[in-house]
Amino acid sequence: MTSPARKLKKSAVKNIVRFPSIKSNGGKTILVESLLESKYCLHLEFDPGICAYSPQPKTFKIQDEDITYTPDFEVLYVSGSRSYVEVKPARFASSDHYQYIFSCFESALQGTGITFLVVDEVDIYEQPLLSNYEKLYQYKKRPLLNMRNLHECAKGINISMPLSHLISKLEDRVQLREIYSWLALGYLQFDMKTEHLTMATEVRFHVSGSLD
Repeated sequence: MTSPARKLKKSAVKNIVRFPSIKSNGGKTILVESLLESKYCLHLEFDPGICAYSPQPKTFKIQDEDITYTPDFEVLYVSGSRSYVEVKPARFASSDHYQYIFSCFESALQGTGITFLVVDEVDIYEQPLLSNYEKLYQYKKRPLLNMRNLHECAKGINISMPLSHLISKLEDRVQLREIYSWLALGYLQFDMKTEHLTMATEVRFHVSGSLD
């Protein structure tokens, strides 16, 4: 994907945040313009339908007026489709100024096959989803994963059980960090949208295929 259209620097009005990406910039750290944008990156990283994204992808000129606009992200989906995304607090996104810019930009994209999305803090700070992402992201970024051990541990466990019970059951065969890596990578599942991850959370293996 593209390099940033604008080089982000320290600013008195913008809170530039470093985010340790997986799907952007070759898996290296990226710079985003706010804490809200960095939280949105977690959604991009955990979404299995998204394969890559770039911050500050391209600057556009709005119609014939002296207005330029740089969307916050370009997102590439596994399907091959693309979107430009604006991350903006709702109180700003709903203003006449931004509504005009967004409307003009969306019109300019007609016929390109590229969609335009505006997301705000209501979408991004959805709980317990964001808390689960925050808790598990370090294990997604740097997982401890041995596929053979995963298959061996999952063998014969066909029911869901509290996380604490699974940890106790497998304590001699796997490190705790590896179990959290399974959760982050989706090999061990729970409903992230409705359940806060705790030791009482019911989890279930989701491991397909065989190493044999």
